[in-house]
Amino acid sequence: MNNYNESIQKPQSETETVKPHRPFFNGRFSIEEGGIERVTDEERQQNTTKFWHAATFWFSANMAVATLNIGSLGGSFGLPFWDCFIVILIVNITSNLLPAWTSVFGLTGLRMTTFSRYSFGYWGNMLVVIFSMIATTGWNAINSISGAAVLHAVSDGRFPIWAGVIVICVAVWVICVLGITWIHRLDTFIWIPPLIVWCVAAGTGASQLTGEDHSRLRGSDKAAAILTFMALIFSFSVSWVNCAADYNVRMPKDTPRWQIFGATYVGISVPTVLVQTLGAALYTGTMTNTAWKEAYTASSIGGLLKMALEPAGGFGKFLMVLAALSSIPNNIPNNYSFALHAQNLGQWAIRIPRVVMVKFGFIAAIIVGCCAAEYFSDTLQTLLSVIGYWTMIHITLVMEEHFIFRRGWKGYDFDAWNSAANLPFGWAAVGAFAFGFLGAALGMKTAWYSGPIASLIGKKGANIGHELTFAFSGLVFPLFRWIEKHYGGR
Repeated sequence: MNNYNESIQKPQSETETVKPHRPFFNGRFSIEEGGIERVTDEERQQNTTKFWHAATFWFSANMAVATLNIGSLGGSFGLPFWDCFIVILIVNITSNLLPAWTSVFGLTGLRMTTFSRYSFGYWGNMLVVIFSMIATTGWNAINSISGAAVLHAVSDGRFPIWAGVIVICVAVWVICVLGITWIHRLDTFIWIPPLIVWCVAAGTGASQLTGEDHSRLRGSDKAAAILTFMALIFSFSVSWVNCAADYNVRMPKDTPRWQIFGATYVGISVPTVLVQTLGAALYTGTMTNTAWKEAYTASSIGGLLKMALEPAGGFGKFLMVLAALSSIPNNIPNNYSFALHAQNLGQWAIRIPRVVMVKFGFIAAIIVGCCAAEYFSDTLQTLLSVIGYWTMIHITLVMEEHFIFRRGWKGYDFDAWNSAANLPFGWAAVGAFAFGFLGAALGMKTAWYSGPIASLIGKKGANIGHELTFAFSGLVFPLFRWIEKHYGGR
């Protein structure tokens, strides 16, 4: 601790202590000020949030049309409904433990991308920052396109998808500018309208749904389809890992960790399983009804939802608009956390107000979303699959650092979050990162590349990139980190 105190008294180079910038809005409109600076125990005595906000926030984020879209993809791989349901249930039960665990890190007063400095070091953490910014922008675009596809379908093609992307992104930007207090207020209840939509769609579309196996995949081909669908479900769940802590930094300091963990786990798991299951069920309509298949071909998930709600007439169209707007809370974590990721780029970035960084994220999402809607949606989906492997490396290294080298919460100096001299060098994490992507290259299956190991499963190959990424990075990091600590002392 003496070294740390000296570094505070005599700041050096770019890692010197930064003076807080002047409030951008001077407290008007209850807009959140500050950025990635650690929220102290004293600051949490004002504008505090309740543990149940951790549940309602994720209820709103996952009760979305993008979740419905992910669930429908299993059927497109040739899997019958019941196989899809089993995959959805089992993968979510297990994978949602990861973002629920990282959500607890918010009780330290630090955002997740900043907390990663304790594993990756000040400079090595730039990998976390860059990949997190790319991932949040990509997911922002994909989720917006899912909502825009519904608006396109309800307007019978008259409302272009790019216009829907703009509408959704603008609404997300406004809410994210207001900040965490307003986000938690809105998310307390905005999950209710989409829940009503899904319940009605399940009822009105039930007559066209089936549990029969029409594709009759067998053997290794079926195993490949299951593994690939598992990878998609897993990627959707762990995409929240990089930002789950960001929404708990204003919880009271004495909030039990198990409450945050439990609320987050329930908030993610319940809506995700329900809505993804509905998506898998709606896809089966394409097997029993030609009109459903044509609607899916024309407007993707929006076409399926339109056919399911068609018996409801005009009320069904109103519900489709509500479904499209569910993309707004779905994208709030992406746009809001983009700003916090960006502020970790260096001392210069901390000086840029959070609301300005949010605007940068908004512009990036608009550009990528509109272009993806018109030109390269398949390419973007592939890019996000690759980014998903990064998330696996991120959580693996943070967990090993926490349990093996820090031995729990007492092993951290939370005041050293911005001091390069008191953080790891980071080369151990960078080396493990390289090995992790080697595993991904061997096991990934994308539209343009199938790894040599992935190609061995079935005729079309299977996505086992996450498993190999975890194995490769998880095996080498403890060795690299031990060497780093032994010879570097940090």
